[in-house]
Amino acid sequence: MNWVLLAALWLGSAPVQGTDSLLVAARRAADQWMRHDFAAMVGTGAAVMVHLPGAEPSSALRPTQAAELLRAFAEGTRELEVTVLVARNVDPDRAYVEAQRVYQPRDTNLRRTQALYFGFRRTPTGYRLVEIRALP
Repeated sequence: MNWVLLAALWLGSAPVQGTDSLLVAARRAADQWMRHDFAAMVGTGAAVMVHLPGAEPSSALRPTQAAELLRAFAEGTRELEVTVLVARNVDPDRAYVEAQRVYQPRDTNLRRTQALYFGFRRTPTGYRLVEIRALP
């Protein structure tokens, strides 16, 4: 089991030493996806890269553009669960999170799963979301 996930069991969702831990940031992103609160997810500051199935990867988008693109992508679905599977620091400034999305297209009984990847940059106060990938 990944050491970050083991730490999650011990730390819960509390911030570490006055800053957001990677696991806190990962859980927040998963919760915001679950609620389709994409504006909160991408924030208001720096640009965000978005990679969605069937589309060319975006260049860095303004947060409002990224939120609208994600909203349009998730429109017509009902989230059943978004679970953080792995949270890992890649280097001192970057981290990646793998999550699994379980959703249902509206007006159906079908359950589908999709892998989500969130890329983060470390800041003085925690982690900032800079990339979102949804795999087919």
